[in-house]
Amino acid sequence: MNFWKFVTPLLALAVLGGAAMAACGGSGGGESTPAPIATKPAGSSGGSAGGSEGAEKVIEVVMKDNFFEPKELTVPVNTTVKFVAKNQGTAVHNMHILSAAKEGKDFKSDLLVNPGQTSEFEAKFTKTGKYDFQCDYHLPDMAGVITVTD
Repeated sequence: MNFWKFVTPLLALAVLGGAAMAACGGSGGGESTPAPIATKPAGSSGGSAGGSEGAEKVIEVVMKDNFFEPKELTVPVNTTVKFVAKNQGTAVHNMHILSAAKEGKDFKSDLLVNPGQTSEFEAKFTKTGKYDFQCDYHLPDMAGVITVTD
């Protein structure tokens, strides 16, 4: 009886550990050439959204194993950005913008974006500067930078 009280928790940990390792995916090597990003102003009839108060922009970010595509973004200040985070990898990912120091809160996708799924969220950057973003599950490899300009 004491044997099973000891072995059962160890077996449960081994199964959970194996599942966690499988979710982490591969090394990211051997991926195909990056596809162009879809960046378009939303709800505009043309012209530039650069720096306009209340402007809106849609940015698609593809999450693969284990990198973002693109990993460097530029956004005009005071622009509401709709991020479309698409998981084209084989592991669970997320997109987490570390903006609390400048904006008072972080902007994030769903916590778990499963392979083949998409998560959409909005962010409005009111201060210029650099904002790091990451996948909380695949650091330090899966990270990028958003530059907010005037």
